[in-house]
Amino acid sequence: MTIFIYEHLTSGALSEEVFSAGLMREGELMLESICRDLLAYGYKVALMRDSRLPALTISTDRLTTYPIQNQLQFTETWQQCQQHYDFFLVIAPETDSILFNFVLSLEQQQKRIFNCSSSAIRLCSDKYLCYQHLKKHHITTPKTFTANDWLSEDHATEAQWIIKPIDGAGCENTYCSDSVDTRQRLSTLPKDKFIVQTYISGENLSLSLFINEGETQLLSVNIQHIKQDQQQLHLGYCEAQRFDMLSREQALSLANQISHCIDGLSGFVGIDIVKTTNAIYVIEVNPRLTSTYAEPAMREKTNPAETLNKQIQALLAK
Repeated sequence: MTIFIYEHLTSGALSEEVFSAGLMREGELMLESICRDLLAYGYKVALMRDSRLPALTISTDRLTTYPIQNQLQFTETWQQCQQHYDFFLVIAPETDSILFNFVLSLEQQQKRIFNCSSSAIRLCSDKYLCYQHLKKHHITTPKTFTANDWLSEDHATEAQWIIKPIDGAGCENTYCSDSVDTRQRLSTLPKDKFIVQTYISGENLSLSLFINEGETQLLSVNIQHIKQDQQQLHLGYCEAQRFDMLSREQALSLANQISHCIDGLSGFVGIDIVKTTNAIYVIEVNPRLTSTYAEPAMREKTNPAETLNKQIQALLAK
């Protein structure tokens, strides 16, 4: 059985653009990690690859690579791969509906996709809609405004706020500042593309999950090491397997609350949270494999694709 893994950054989709070395490395690490983990279970893997990148450091005849040199070749090869393969795992950012569009295309062709449904991706990708949805289901989350709504109100000068893209990934274009600087920055940004969240001071954590038919497996509790340069936030790295920061019971309870209130969450899912003395705030839900998957601690005791392997084996047994 062959699984086609589409990783957007390394796929050749950006073959005619100047790419960010940092983002490309992140995509590379996720791709190589999931490839190795699935190959370890005996599967064949296929993927598209930007020809500017060196070959993956995986030596096996069970890996098929389609080199991509330009946008036309990318489009033609992706169309051919959709026709040729039946099983897909998509790794892509939510930004500009990239993840949504790739999954929707595969759904329309009735392929077997080891991802969240396109409807779940659409909800989670819009951070304001997701905030409203979580709030409706009584899940603790920071108060969130559209840029225009925030600007229409008065706010205490010393209050701290987070500005972020409504459909961003990671800490891209994310800022932390007081009310005066927040108002100033919003004056320079497209109002329909950004939201403002109340800043919550606490432990920046995340949960790595695998969800299959409503059953949630907790893969890891992670510490997110976020740095601030001037006012801009940057995600440095994640420490995986830090169950000392949040008990399995607490983490699973929260994960189940979220999986039960968002229809279509499936496969690898990440939840960003802030833990304070009195509460756990859900910051956002990432409907995809996240960069934490590539951390070495994820595979110290077990293969993190074990839950995906079980799902595939159950599917093949039907």
